Amino acid sequence: MNRPPTDRPFQAFEIVFWHVLDLMSEGRLLPGDTLFETALSQELGLSRTPVREALARLVAEGLLENPAGTRGYRVPELSLEDMQQVFQAREILESSAAALAAERARKVEVEELEAIHKREVLFSEQQDRKGYCQANVDFHFAVVRIGGNRYIERAFRPVFWRSTLYVNYLAEFHPASDEELKAESGHNSPAEHAALIRAIARRAPKAAAKAAADHLRSTRAFRILLDTERARHIFGRSKR
Repeated sequence: MNRPPTDRPFQAFEIVFWHVLDLMSEGRLLPGDTLFETALSQELGLSRTPVREALARLVAEGLLENPAGTRGYRVPELSLEDMQQVFQAREILESSAAALAAERARKVEVEELEAIHKREVLFSEQQDRKGYCQANVDFHFAVVRIGGNRYIERAFRPVFWRSTLYVNYLAEFHPASDEELKAESGHNSPAEHAALIRAIARRAPKAAAKAAADHLRSTRAFRILLDTERARHIFGRSKR
């Protein structure tokens, strides 16, 4: 489910749906955590019906589990094998969408990406983590939407949110070392997004696909995947 446009109010179940996803993207909801209908209903001041509908949708998209015999909804546990597959899928989907966006983007859609990017830069400069996270999410989903393939868009949603669980888990429980922080200084997400916008604006599909892939591969989570020994230490032995 896409975030609703800003020109209409959220429906009740959408408030719950996006509240949970915001908790995930901000690192406040981590693998193994459990959500309860009653608690969410009280927190958001809503009846249990829209809460139940939103949680059911999150289960359908693979972002929550509702184990038999339990009352709560659990954030799935993480594994190395799952992380490998999630980031592989995200690279394929996002690169393909970026190439399509470069082929079909209208001027107004390029301007939309530029406006989101300006927000992202501003929030980054202000060290506004919540605002930055939201702008980052908006950017990635906008690129995929502009690509115009509804099947890619539908597949991308759960993959993107699942990948954020890994990013937040690593940041929370395996913070970067001094050496990693030094390497991470070369990773500038707003600058990489700007490169992707330029490729889309000049209608260069191959360059757009490469920019999207390079952006994902420059993240700390992806670099950890490439360090097999460390990845296995973090997530336990791979099932492969």
